[in-house]
Amino acid sequence: MPSVSPDLVHIGSYTAKAGTAQAITAWRQDPDTGRLEPAGPPVAAVDPSWLAWHPDGTHLYAASESAAQVLSYAVTADGLELLGAQPSGGADPCHLAVDPQGRFVVAANYSGGSVAVFAIGADGALLPYHHLIAHEGSGPDPERQEGPHAHMALLAPDGLLHVTDLGTDEVRSYAVGPGGLRPVATSPLVAGMGPRHLAVHPSGVVFVAGELDSTVVVCEVADGLLRPVSSVAATAGEPGERNYPSHLECSPDGRFLYVANRGADCLTVFAVEGTALRPVADVPTGRWPRHFALLGDFVYVADQDGDTVSGYRRDPATGLPSPTGDTVSVPNPSCVLPAPRRA
Repeated sequence: MPSVSPDLVHIGSYTAKAGTAQAITAWRQDPDTGRLEPAGPPVAAVDPSWLAWHPDGTHLYAASESAAQVLSYAVTADGLELLGAQPSGGADPCHLAVDPQGRFVVAANYSGGSVAVFAIGADGALLPYHHLIAHEGSGPDPERQEGPHAHMALLAPDGLLHVTDLGTDEVRSYAVGPGGLRPVATSPLVAGMGPRHLAVHPSGVVFVAGELDSTVVVCEVADGLLRPVSSVAATAGEPGERNYPSHLECSPDGRFLYVANRGADCLTVFAVEGTALRPVADVPTGRWPRHFALLGDFVYVADQDGDTVSGYRRDPATGLPSPTGDTVSVPNPSCVLPAPRRA
């Protein structure tokens, strides 16, 4: 079976809101200029808000959010071929984690407040989920934290699965394998924070974005338990401005942390100094930057309400991204997925 070309970038979109069937689009990156060019026909699906690769690049998986399904695709010479759809086990799946050995996929169900494990079949398609853990609890925000909301499932380098729960202000950590999940630790964070996404630094420190209080919390980790040691505002912003951090990611060398901020509509750059973050700059983006991806010397930002994905060239010395001027039109983009990197 063919593997995806290393210069391809796939973009997932919310189709229902945009009124389009162009759910997953493929683009080819020029590694010198960063420009994205169309690379095949769009794939139709229902709200594929998150995309994830099989580690060998032969299959792609998508969280079909409003359909409460997880989709499996094979890479072919003509693009992506749908292999099947499995119920996600809960409402609004919004994130996927794929086992580095290609044995299973974990889905985080936002409204369902649960985490499901799917084995990967011999043909690369997902089998029906065989383990489901439902979170319990709530938080102080009556509108956003009336119950659990699993928002991200991340397999850390230590092999543990960390799941952020926006509704309960916790990160729940699991040992995970083909058989399912085993709870290891539950880490309470600041009440009302609304943990959304997290990123793991090469040192093992974990950064957590608080969607509801617009902060980034720095945590040390021991035995699966996250212990907050410092926090910063996610952006300088404007006084009284409501801001909702979305995605965050470390630079490959670990010197910088990038945080996408919706409301302030910027990509905030922090210098990583041990277990502290030093603000460097707020770089303006398009409207409502829901997600971004670092790819070589470039950053690609999905401006959900701007219907664009914008390119930036990143200076590895200063960490600062500068607009390249190249913007592609994508209805309601939600996720930017570069091809899997080869060792």
